[in-house]
Amino acid sequence: MKYIISGLLLIFSTAASFCQYNNFKNVSLEMETETAKGGYVSNVLAKIVYGNDGSMVSFYKSPKEYIVFNNAKGEIKIYDPQKNTVLQQQNYFYSTETSQFYFFLNNKKSDLGLNQMGFTQSNVKFEEGLMITEWLPPTQMATQVSKVELVHENGDPIYIAYFDNENNVSTKSFYYNYVDLAPRLNFPSSITQINYTTPTDSTITRTTYSNIKLDRPENLESLNFKIPNDAKNIN
Repeated sequence: MKYIISGLLLIFSTAASFCQYNNFKNVSLEMETETAKGGYVSNVLAKIVYGNDGSMVSFYKSPKEYIVFNNAKGEIKIYDPQKNTVLQQQNYFYSTETSQFYFFLNNKKSDLGLNQMGFTQSNVKFEEGLMITEWLPPTQMATQVSKVELVHENGDPIYIAYFDNENNVSTKSFYYNYVDLAPRLNFPSSITQINYTTPTDSTITRTTYSNIKLDRPENLESLNFKIPNDAKNIN
């Protein structure tokens, strides 16, 4: 269950940006995520569907079947069709408008939402066609984050790194294989994120998006999926 919730923050906001930046009514995409840690590799497959009202339905296919609903308010429901159970929570961090990738295609590629989160740009430099900016955290985050480094190439973010309070990289992400979806709309169909849990240990997650469909009738059918009335609520 935990891997699903953590994945939502990335996936939902990516799809949400398509609609809000280009006035699409709905969008669907296939997602495949591969996570490597401690010599073990796990895979997650899902179909994600988003409506321009902020509603989202995610159909997880592997390693276990789940259907996840959430919205801009941070309301989330996780339905297990095999057990006919539903878990409900509400947290703004689950909103379709909070994650970094909400800003990616929502005309905020210049800072990936750092300014909105309270970061302040402290430095900018140019090296071999790359623009490298450095951002300092707001006071309430200063004990956990010392700075953020963001790199653009031709106006597109290709790398971001968060540094901990000892000035070591704690998380870094690479964005690549940009795809043109519509005029003035491109996004990275491949993302690699590395989380450093200790100085010598890390978790590597690679995510790819494919089969993107805009304003299709089948998207509406997915968005209108209903949890059975007899599903049992669990905590």
